[in-house]
Amino acid sequence: MPDACSACIYWTVLAADATHGNCHFNAPASPTPSPNVFWPVTGQNDWCGQFESTPPAALMPVVSGVVPAPAPTAAVAAVMMGLGASQGFFITPNRTGRVAAMITGCCANDSANGGLTVTGYHGTGAAPANGAAPSGALWSTTQHYFMAAAKDVSGFTVIGGNPSLALGVPVWFDVAVAATGGGNASITDVQGLLFEL
Repeated sequence: MPDACSACIYWTVLAADATHGNCHFNAPASPTPSPNVFWPVTGQNDWCGQFESTPPAALMPVVSGVVPAPAPTAAVAAVMMGLGASQGFFITPNRTGRVAAMITGCCANDSANGGLTVTGYHGTGAAPANGAAPSGALWSTTQHYFMAAAKDVSGFTVIGGNPSLALGVPVWFDVAVAATGGGNASITDVQGLLFEL
């Protein structure tokens, strides 16, 4: 880690005085509307202790993706949809471990008076396949849907996340679906958005 302003990416030397320069980390606020902005002047050996000599680290990760419709299920006990291995449904935290997750799409049951539930799970290691028993940890509240007519379609959105994931470890996010009231439950037009806060 450098310990002088002259080694910082945000510091530019003054042409008239090589021992001083402008700090360009944050634009200074002008007390009155003015086209002129005055950057703070610091000495080459000053140091704020916050910055490095290389460009700032990459922004925290954000991933998104869409998947083809997973195979439907007639199971009354929830089964995984197998989303976690698809792009946009796994993320590797690198700064805070706080990850927010959203999975959305359409859901239906092909039986009148049928329904379904949708619950979010996440975990590490190999992502579960479509039809596997639920695994990992819960990251959302279970959503409940009821279809009065066969093949009624509703939109679903599962929102949640985890505030304390391990850094540098890939984490998959998926949903488990159960058919309620008979019939085959399905999700389609599935989209995922994961981002570290």
